Amino acid sequence: MASNQSAEPRIEIGSVKRDTETGRVGVVQRSPEGPIRLHALRGEDHWEVDPLRLVDLTAKERLGTRVALANYWSRAMPR
Repeated sequence: MASNQSAEPRIEIGSVKRDTETGRVGVVQRSPEGPIRLHALRGEDHWEVDPLRLVDLTAKERLGTRVALANYWSRAMPR
């Protein structure tokens, strides 16, 4: 008898999710070893995460993330 409750959720590589344990937001990637990891939106930081801890961003979080990224890239680009 198969149970869907124990199956890991389908996580799309490249999507932006929040880690419920740390509260941090990142881009979903796979490490070379296979586990799911999140890559920080700014900088080179990344961390492995249990797929069951990943949730979609709220509308407020999505807006805040877009604003933060726009600000980051506007400062990072040479003038």
